[in-house]
Amino acid sequence: MAGPIPLLTVGLFIYETALSCNSFRKERMSHFGVLSYKGTGHLNPLIALSRQLVARGHRVTFFQKPELEARVRQHGLEFSAIGKAHSSREQGRTDDRQRPSSGVAALRYGMRRIAGDMEMSLQEAPSALTQTGIDALVIDEIVLSGPTLAQMLCLPYFVVSTSVPHNFGWAVPPWLTGCNYPISHFDRLQNAMLQISVFCMRGPIRWKLDKYRRQAGLGPSRRIQNIFPALAQIAQLPRCLDFPRTTLPSNFHYTGPFIDESARPLVEFPWNRLDGRPLVYASLGTARNGQPRVFHLISEACNKLNLQLVMSLGGRGDLEIYDDLPGNPVVVRDAPQLELIKMAAIVITHGGLNTVLETLLEGKPMIAIPFAYDQPAVAARLAWLKAAEVIPINELSAESVRFALSKVINNPLYRDTARELQAGIRSAPGLECAVEVIERALERYAATCSAGETCEDRRKTIR
Repeated sequence: MAGPIPLLTVGLFIYETALSCNSFRKERMSHFGVLSYKGTGHLNPLIALSRQLVARGHRVTFFQKPELEARVRQHGLEFSAIGKAHSSREQGRTDDRQRPSSGVAALRYGMRRIAGDMEMSLQEAPSALTQTGIDALVIDEIVLSGPTLAQMLCLPYFVVSTSVPHNFGWAVPPWLTGCNYPISHFDRLQNAMLQISVFCMRGPIRWKLDKYRRQAGLGPSRRIQNIFPALAQIAQLPRCLDFPRTTLPSNFHYTGPFIDESARPLVEFPWNRLDGRPLVYASLGTARNGQPRVFHLISEACNKLNLQLVMSLGGRGDLEIYDDLPGNPVVVRDAPQLELIKMAAIVITHGGLNTVLETLLEGKPMIAIPFAYDQPAVAARLAWLKAAEVIPINELSAESVRFALSKVINNPLYRDTARELQAGIRSAPGLECAVEVIERALERYAATCSAGETCEDRRKTIR
């Protein structure tokens, strides 16, 4: 685990960056640092947003663990490695023993990893950000150290919500009849821990963060949104896919999906195995294990309806496990998802926002089988809008999947709703909207700095 940041080093960073803020350049800032979680559902949209920024003439550098360098650089983006020692220790632990996949041990492991990543970032990112000459930060909402790093270095910053924004919460509204999905007691505990530790910043994670903030001469983390707020919070959740809201933060912006087809790697696929039957594409994401039973039930249901099934394992799992599935579906470790969604009649998803948005962009209806995290919240929105049938995980069976497939196939309401949402999403392209928000906010920020505002002034006045 990383040690405390030396107070002298912190003081030098704040002094040097305050000077640069006081003499802020009049031209538009153009070098963005990206702080992202390493999961595919976070990296893909942030890489797409970064490529759009580069296309507009900006520079973008990702600050991440070294094992992600090749993945980032292949998209023409710059990279600065942090957490080298942390990655080596983590890799060693992975080689020595299997990571826990379920239960309280997995929950503890996940919370330790969040805290470890946060401390690593606070320890190593200040030097890397300063040496690279970053003008502004684009921060994945789940990177808890991000706003503190921005405040320490007096960098304007943007928070990007790749899923349902944390300030909206992931609980399913009780007034949505039929959408209050029962989940296991452990998943309830896990979601409660996320709400308390990550969303509300209470408990051990917040204590660790506030320890670093005290060393840097900053106030408690609960005050950061009043003292040093983001220039904008940008959500790739489209407004048309959200519940009605009477109030929103003044710096909040719905945009829409961050999808860049040209940034997706080429994936080999046995196209010759597609036989012309109506296609069902099933993808349950990359973050949850225990999918063989679920895929078996889906296969059984599709076989009974004479539908051809293509299943993606999200880069995980042993293909041999699926050799004897009913109906001989096409099972691949990785799939050319965007191409398959275009061809599919129905998409079966775990409710991850990226797959949902990619499906709606093609106007295709869905069946959602949410497991945990944000997935029930996304599925609730789909059910409320009648764009999908939702099957709670504790009600999952071959019969419930078959019934849902038949309902979606035979009721045109699902297809019509998906096409209406498709039109709404395409009317405001997410990447272009997000970049416009960023550039306009930076222009306003540059105007305040050119007028003589100091870093300390910004801490007191920007709302």
